[in-house]
Amino acid sequence: METDVALKVLGGLGLFLLGIHHLTEGLKSFAGDSLRRALQTAVSGRFSAVVSGALFTAAIQSSTATILTVIGFVSAGLITFSQAIGVTIGATFGTTSTPWLIAVFGFRVRIADGALPLLGVGALLWLVASGRLRSLGAILAGFGLLFTGIDFLQTGMKGVTWNLEAFAGTGLFARWVLAGIGIVMTIVMQSSSAAAATTLVALDAGSLTFEQACAMVVGQSIGTAATSALAALGGGLAVRRTAIAHVTFSLVVGVLGVVFLGPLVHAAEWLGGRLGDLDGVLALAAFSSIFKLAGVLVFYPWLDRFAQFISRIAGSGGETAVSHLEPAVARTGGTIALEAAWRAILEVARGAVDAVRATLAGERAGYVPPTQAIQQIEQFLESVSLDTIDPSLGEARLVRICHALDDLSTLQRELARIPAAVGDWQPPPGYAAGARALATWLDATKDPESAAGTAITSPVEEARAQLVHERKAERERLLGEVALRRVPAATAASALESLRWAESASQGAQQLIESLDTARGD
Repeated sequence: METDVALKVLGGLGLFLLGIHHLTEGLKSFAGDSLRRALQTAVSGRFSAVVSGALFTAAIQSSTATILTVIGFVSAGLITFSQAIGVTIGATFGTTSTPWLIAVFGFRVRIADGALPLLGVGALLWLVASGRLRSLGAILAGFGLLFTGIDFLQTGMKGVTWNLEAFAGTGLFARWVLAGIGIVMTIVMQSSSAAAATTLVALDAGSLTFEQACAMVVGQSIGTAATSALAALGGGLAVRRTAIAHVTFSLVVGVLGVVFLGPLVHAAEWLGGRLGDLDGVLALAAFSSIFKLAGVLVFYPWLDRFAQFISRIAGSGGETAVSHLEPAVARTGGTIALEAAWRAILEVARGAVDAVRATLAGERAGYVPPTQAIQQIEQFLESVSLDTIDPSLGEARLVRICHALDDLSTLQRELARIPAAVGDWQPPPGYAAGARALATWLDATKDPESAAGTAITSPVEEARAQLVHERKAERERLLGEVALRRVPAATAASALESLRWAESASQGAQQLIESLDTARGD
C-alpha cells in the first residue's frame, strides 16, 4: 500500500472514530439522565430487556456504553442479573444500526458533501453554546466527522486489493482466520462500529469478497466482548457476572456464526437483492442484522438458565449495597450512582437505627460503627462527576443524600455513648413506643424498593415527641424523689442520663429516617 493511500486510510479511520465518540457523547448528553431512567423503567421482563437493550444501543450508537450502563444497573441493584443479560444481548443486536447508517448515508445517499458544513456548525455550537444546545453541536459534529472519515476511507481504498486468500487460504479454515482478523480489528480500534465501517469500505472498493467481509463481521462481534472482559478485571461480583455473560454470549454466537456462515451469507445476499444492492454494502448490513438476530433468538429461550449457569461459574460472594459502590457505577453517574449511594446509606443506617431500637427495648445493642463502609460511601460520592447529574432532579437528591450521611454520623456519635442500664428504675412508656416505631420502620425498609413514606415516619416522630414530654415529667418526679430521699441520687442521675440519651438518640434516628425518606429516588 502506498504512503498516500495509507495516510488517507488512517486519517479517515481517525476521523470516523472521533465522529463516533462525539456522536455517542452528544446523544447521551442531549438525552440526559432521562434515557437511563427510561431504560431502567422499560426493563421488566426478558422480552422488554432485550428490546430495551437494542433500542438504547441504537439511540446512543455504542454497545460499550450500554453494557457499562447495565453493569451499573445490576451493581446498584436496580435490575436483576437475568434482566441485565437480556439488555446485554439486545445491545448486541442494537449495534447493527451503525452498519445500516453507514451503508445508507455513506454509500447510497452519500451525504459526504454536506458533512463539512455539518461539522462546522456542530463544532461552533459545541464551542460557544451550553446545555442541550452544546450536546446538539456534538451530535452534528459527530455526524460530520463520521461521514468525512468514510469519504477519506473510500478515497484511500480505491484500487487497493487485499489478497486475503493468500494469507487465510480458502474453505472452512479461512473463515476462522478472517473471523480472527475481525476480532483483532475491533480490539485495536476499540470500536466495532469503526471495524464495520472499514469492512464496508473495503467491500465497496472491491478489496474483499462478500463472504470474506461477512466472516470478518462475525469476528468483530466477538471482539466487542473485549470491553466486558476488561471490566471484569478487579470488578465486583455483579460486574464479573455481567462481563462473563457478555463474553460467553459473544463467543458462542460467534462460533455458531462461523459454522453456519454459508446459510447466513445466502440469506443476506437474498435480502440485498430485494433492496437493489449491487455492490453488497446493504447486504453486508443485512448480514450483520440477520447474524446477530439469530444469536439473540438462539439464547432467548434459555436466558434464565443461562443466568443461573453464569452465576455458578462466576462464583459467589457477600453482596451488600456498600459492596456495589464500584468505579463502574460511579462512571455511569446520574440516577444509577445516586440510587446506589442511597441504598448503601440505607443499609448502614438500618444497623444504627436497630441499635437505638434495641437500647430503648432494654436489649444489649452491641453496636460496632461501620467506619470503613461510611468512608467507602463518601469516597464513592466524591468520585461521581457532577456533569452526569441532571440539575433539575439529581442535584436536589444528591444534597439530601449528603444530609442523610451527616445525620448518620451524628447518630453514630450518640451510639458511642450509650448509658449503662439503671437497675432500680423503670423507663417510661415512651421507650417501648419508640422501640416499636423504629421496629416498624426497619421492617418496612428491608426491601429498598418499598417506600417508607409518611405512614411509617410519622410514628417515629410521635414516639420522639412522647419521649420529650416524658423526660420533662420524669425529671420533675425524680428530683422530687431525691429531695425527699426516696430515690438515691446516683440512681436518679443515671436515670436522667438515660432519659437525655433516649431523647437525643430518638431525635437523631428521626432526622436520619426523614433524610433517607426525602432522598428516595421517586
